[in-house]
Amino acid sequence: MSILLTCIGDIMNFTAGFFFYRCVCCFLRPRKNILLFLMQWIGLSAVSGMPIYPNDVANITIPLLLFIAINLLLFEGELIIKLAIAVLFYPIAATVSFLYMNVGTLVYFFFFPEDGGIGSDIMATATYSLVILFWYLFYRLLSPSLAKMRQVLDHRAWIMVTIISLASFTALFSCVYFTPRESYYIWPCLMACLITNIGCIRLSASYMADGIYADIERSNLRLQQNYYEELEKNQAQIRRLRHDLNNQLLVIGNLLDEGNDAEARRYFQQLSSYIQSGSRSFCKNGVVNAVLNAKYNLIQEEGISEFFHISIDNLMSIDDISLCTIFANTLDNAIEACCKLPRDKRSISVKARYAENGYFSYEIVNAKCNEVKLRKDRFLSDKEDGDFHGIGLASVKDVVQRYQGTLDVSFTDDEFKVVILIG
Repeated sequence: MSILLTCIGDIMNFTAGFFFYRCVCCFLRPRKNILLFLMQWIGLSAVSGMPIYPNDVANITIPLLLFIAINLLLFEGELIIKLAIAVLFYPIAATVSFLYMNVGTLVYFFFFPEDGGIGSDIMATATYSLVILFWYLFYRLLSPSLAKMRQVLDHRAWIMVTIISLASFTALFSCVYFTPRESYYIWPCLMACLITNIGCIRLSASYMADGIYADIERSNLRLQQNYYEELEKNQAQIRRLRHDLNNQLLVIGNLLDEGNDAEARRYFQQLSSYIQSGSRSFCKNGVVNAVLNAKYNLIQEEGISEFFHISIDNLMSIDDISLCTIFANTLDNAIEACCKLPRDKRSISVKARYAENGYFSYEIVNAKCNEVKLRKDRFLSDKEDGDFHGIGLASVKDVVQRYQGTLDVSFTDDEFKVVILIG
């Protein structure tokens, strides 16, 4: 009977551990390998299922170290997110484990003060279903919020989440390390830790993430508004040209009759450029197309030689705001660098492609003459306001990390290249 109960207990522990594992996967991408998957599942089951008793220094400290090691070694993602997950999730897991052991023990011996044998094992196994239910509901109800946090929160927001969660983290260890004889005195404090960290998840997803998302949305709406204003201006210009087209053709005809072929050719090219200066369709995505049109026209105004190859019509896995962040910031940096060169040396090449295998690739190469400077992994620009140094590429990096892609930046004396791959 004892062996059967042990086997049932292990199955239940791995079941709860699986839901805990799924919660962690909402933030971090597990490294792909069946052996690594088993290590992740078993390791996180040990973290969430470790029994914690009053004044139990070992059983509350060792799972924490194990949790951090699993995050660092077996999952992919940014370091700050891995540490934030440990500080955010561990107080929840440890609190549930402590309350399960402590409350369950007190309740059992209150009703069965003389039974410490098989009855205790049966009740412990039966009541562990409450732990499974907790992690199941936690995953089912909060997984949308967890996914939203991963997609939207930037580096500074994750630091804020970590700082907020440190209060519960510190309170948990203080309560367990220095549990009084009457352990039920610390139950309200532990419940407060549990509620605080769950509330932090909801707060981050509902307010912090929505605020960041809204700021970017407003920025892109301004870009779209500029695009439509520019489109209307170009259409008005074309209407004027069509209205006066007979006069324009008459001028060209007179120049040809006079034998002034070079002047006629120049006049025709000028007229052609006006007619073709309307809105271009780079892709079917209206918001992204607005960004590309605005930047393309600026490139034309600055006399920059350009090459655009955009093929992302079927791209659904990356939201519009993230795409606009990538295109707008890298193009702004490229245009800024080119404007420091003589007009005959300015060039920008942009290639974006979405492949059938689900990978989005992006490459932008621009000519440059200024020296590239780095400070704390941030590229420094020539802007007078130091607060805006490297903000553009930092925003792009945040997007790439949210989608767990790769960002490669390389440069020579006369060229700067950014390559992004997201799959």
